Amino acid sequence: MFTRVCKEDTVFEGEMRLVIADSHFIILAWAFGGEIKAFQGVCPHTNAPLETADFDGEVLTCPLHNWTWDLRTGDPIHPQESRLAEYPVKIEDGVVYIDTDGVAPLFAAR
Repeated sequence: MFTRVCKEDTVFEGEMRLVIADSHFIILAWAFGGEIKAFQGVCPHTNAPLETADFDGEVLTCPLHNWTWDLRTGDPIHPQESRLAEYPVKIEDGVVYIDTDGVAPLFAAR
């Protein structure tokens, strides 16, 4: 079931923001040249919220231990430990919706 999280015009290309949908912390990001995507908003290494993470328009960097992910795909860059869980996104009439059903944050083995 899709949950309304924000208006589309509050998300800008090259930027990200933290939203909450059905008690899930979610990073809503629009990578340069891509589309709006939603990924888990907690680090798979420490379970710390990623709201203060650095996002350069393509790469998300965790502020605690500098783990990095490609926010076009959610794939890890360094280390190659754990990808970020991705949530389905739908945009209708200028509103962003996220579906959390069946999606849970992924966590690294260490």
